[in-house]
Formats: sequence, structure tokens, C-alpha cells
Amino acid sequence: MGISVTEATILAVVLECILYGISTFLFGITLWALTYQRKAAEVARPMLAAACLLFLMCTMHIIFAGKNIWHGFISSADAEIFFEDISNGQGMVILNTLETLFGDAILIYRCYVIWQRTRVIIIPIIGWVSIAVTGGYTTWALCQLTPANADVVFLQYKKWVVLFLTTAFVTNLLTTSILALKLWLVHRRSLGIRVTRSQVYPIMRIIVESGALYSVSLVTMLATYLSASNSAYVVTDMICQIIPITFFLIIVRTAMLRFSDRTGQGLFTHTLTSNHLSAPNAMTVHIDRLTVADDIGASPKVYPAPIEDAYHLKMHSYHDAEQRIVIQQ
Repeated sequence: MGISVTEATILAVVLECILYGISTFLFGITLWALTYQRKAAEVARPMLAAACLLFLMCTMHIIFAGKNIWHGFISSADAEIFFEDISNGQGMVILNTLETLFGDAILIYRCYVIWQRTRVIIIPIIGWVSIAVTGGYTTWALCQLTPANADVVFLQYKKWVVLFLTTAFVTNLLTTSILALKLWLVHRRSLGIRVTRSQVYPIMRIIVESGALYSVSLVTMLATYLSASNSAYVVTDMICQIIPITFFLIIVRTAMLRFSDRTGQGLFTHTLTSNHLSAPNAMTVHIDRLTVADDIGASPKVYPAPIEDAYHLKMHSYHDAEQRIVIQQ
């Protein structure tokens, strides 16, 4: 037997509060990672603004959840009837849609920053627009509901909710794959020309893992909704905290890589022993001439070597790519 709406609501609030505590902690570290020992021009303002906005939305969501709990158990005569009325959770539904749209928009923006090509993000943008349409209509329809039973959501708007969740899942999966592909290409091409450890591969793993966490939550939400289980309310509230958590995790774990990669120490140990954040060191190789043997046994010929310039150009291209990837996180 499935859980009741009241039980699902209580469980949702408890789990959301736990996740909100994690989100608050990660938000604080994110602000530190984005601003610590950086000049104003070096701060990634889009990421800083996105972090603040995501934290604001997840905070508002938990405030609405607390308000619903208060009205359901204190003000209303019957908590079960109150929580079955979807119209009482309009604010939470709106925030859920906005967070989904904003989280996917950030991921698409990261794709553009890494690839530096508009055509690469055309399909993700189409997916994002589809999310906006399906999510916007579903949100509008739910806000128009008069006091009604929860069956309205599972029956009348089922196809729109399923389409919204499916589109969000596909868009997130596609965008994460495109982003990971670029990181893998940069990492693979840099293997043969550098001697220091690449920062790209660990970042690729971080992004893939974060994308997988969000994708699993969407699949779980879709499964619980299709099974007409009240546990869908639990997953919905959790997703509103998972979205900012995955965003913060990427920045925090990337910052940990930046610090530990140069010192061999942890993130917080480094802050106590170093007064500056070291920039990645480029390797310089001087080649005065190139010796080539045309045939086996023949005398080698000496040519001037302009390949040093080509080498520096390639090294700088990969170095710039890594810097762009790291800075934007």
C-alpha cells in the first residue's frame, strides 16, 4: 500500500530540509570559491549571479513548504483534504518549473562557453524551449485549479507532465554529453604535448556525475508519477534542492582541484598556507634546429626549426581551453 498525501508531505519536508542544509553549506563554499583571492575582473559574474539566484529559489521553495505544513496541520480542519488540494501548492509548482528552466539554461551556457560555437547548442536550446512550453502550460493549468482531488494531476494533465519531465531529462542528457565530449577532446589532444597533470579530465568526471545525479532524480520523478504514487510529491520537493546542489558541487569540486593540484594538499589546508592561487604553469621547450635523416645510412640534414612557434601555439590553445573551462566553473 502506498503512502498517503499527508505522509508524503511530511517526508518531503524532512528530506528537503536535509538537502537544504547541504545546499546552504555548498552555497557558502561556492561564494568563497568564486571570490577568494580574485580581483573583481577575475570573478565569474554569471556563475556568481546564478548561484545566488538558485539559492534564493530553493530557499523560497522551502519557505512555501513550511507555510503549507503550517496551514495543513494548524489552520485547516482536515490535513488530508488540504494537502490533496493541488492549488495550495501553486508557489512550489512555479518555483519547481523555474528552477528546472534555470538549471538547464546554465548547463547550455556552459556548453557555449566551452565550445565557443552557437551551432553546438541549437538542439539543447530547442529542448529548453520545449521544457519552457510544456512546463509553462502545466504550471498555468495547475494554478487554474479550484479545490480538487489529486487525481486531477494524474489524469487530466498526465501527458503534459510526462512530456515536461521527458523533455527535461533528454535535454539534460544531451547537453551534458555535448559538454563532456568537448572536455574529453581537449583532454585527449593535450595528453601528448604536456607533462603536467591535466585539469580537464577530473572536471569532465565532475560534470558527468552531477548530470547523472540530476538525470536519476528526473527518471525517479517520472516513474513515481506514472505509477500514480504520492511519493511523487517527495521526489518533486527533493529535485528543487538537487538542482542547486548539483550546480554548487561542480564549482566546489573544481575549486578543490585548483587548490590541491598546485600544492598536493586539500582545499582548506591550502588556504592556511598560501597567500595566492597559482596559475597553471605552461611548459616551454626551445628547439634551435631540426635534424632529419632522409634515408637510412645517409648523412643527416639540418633545417631551421620554426616548429617551436607552432608548439607554443598549440600549448597555448590547450592552456586557454583549460583556463576557460576552470574559470567558468
